Amino acid sequence: MKILVIPEDPMLDQYILKPVMERLFADLGLAARVTVLWNPRLRSVDQALNPSVVRDIVATYSMIDLFLIIVDRDADEHRATRAHTREIEHPGRLLVCLAVEEVEVWMLALHRERLPSPWAEIRGERDPKERFAYPFLAAHAPKLDAGQGRKWAMRDLGARWKGLLDVCPEIAELKARIADAFGAS
Repeated sequence: MKILVIPEDPMLDQYILKPVMERLFADLGLAARVTVLWNPRLRSVDQALNPSVVRDIVATYSMIDLFLIIVDRDADEHRATRAHTREIEHPGRLLVCLAVEEVEVWMLALHRERLPSPWAEIRGERDPKERFAYPFLAAHAPKLDAGQGRKWAMRDLGARWKGLLDVCPEIAELKARIADAFGAS
């Protein structure tokens, strides 16, 4: 199965999204080749949820079995409506997942015991990347690591997968939706 992840910007998000999606499909027992979209290189949520951009991507990459748009929610209540509309336009081929509030929270979830604030505060923060992720990476990640430390921070994903699903329910919900769509468990 060929999976194309459509991020709002692949430059740094790829180091979080690709391993999480690979683990999600492995957990479902589905053989999947996960690729993160680079061409065209999107640089915003508006581009990733733009109907004509999405339509062009789906048409260009017709060999893909499932498109996953994964973008930050950023406390935008209207984003869910836009996401749902994109799914309706591409039934059975495209799913959208909104990270609460940013995909960096998924990375931080793997290191909850090392964070200076309670998880509920981190999860509820409007700008968790700036307030928590950047300081955490600056303090702990190797300076020359890919993705400004994101690759290093994701290295324990396998051992902490269940915990990630427990504290980031949007990933668990996406997993359930994919399982339903492909008859996996």
